[in-house]
Amino acid sequence: MASTPKFIVLTEAYNGEKLFELTDEIYTLGRTDDNSVYIPDNSVSSKHCELHRNADGSYSAVDLGSSNGTRINGVRVENQKLVHSDILQVGGIEIMFHCDDEAVTSGQNSQTGINLEDTAGGLQIQELENVNPFKKGAKKSDGKKANLVLYSVISGLGLIVLILTFILLRKLM
Repeated sequence: MASTPKFIVLTEAYNGEKLFELTDEIYTLGRTDDNSVYIPDNSVSSKHCELHRNADGSYSAVDLGSSNGTRINGVRVENQKLVHSDILQVGGIEIMFHCDDEAVTSGQNSQTGINLEDTAGGLQIQELENVNPFKKGAKKSDGKKANLVLYSVISGLGLIVLILTFILLRKLM
């Protein structure tokens, strides 16, 4: 028996439901409370996008001319079919599409640092330190970037010391 396709909200800052079962033909996603999926976030347009059930039971995301765009796995789209584990991004909010057709999957990484891992036939969220990227003071969840910057600064300073030492030695000779 097939289970109902669903949306799993990944963004921690979302104030509403965390899971939506998809049973209707059309859903609207947006910032105002008259949408099927109400997302009270300033990065989301009033009427951001729609989800349409296709003849085969799958769903497609259709952008409604939103300001910040609708993205699937980081790529801006106008109208695209969703496959299992796709990350739908409306403004700064990330939502994972989950369905029975796990044979067709997309990437396992979201655009804002959520690590996903396929274990025991199901998708398990490993890390949920996601914040709205449009919000001031958003934290970075990837410490590797900070380490790379630190190593670059230290290497640059070391190179400057080496050059100054070489210049000083040449003057002393």
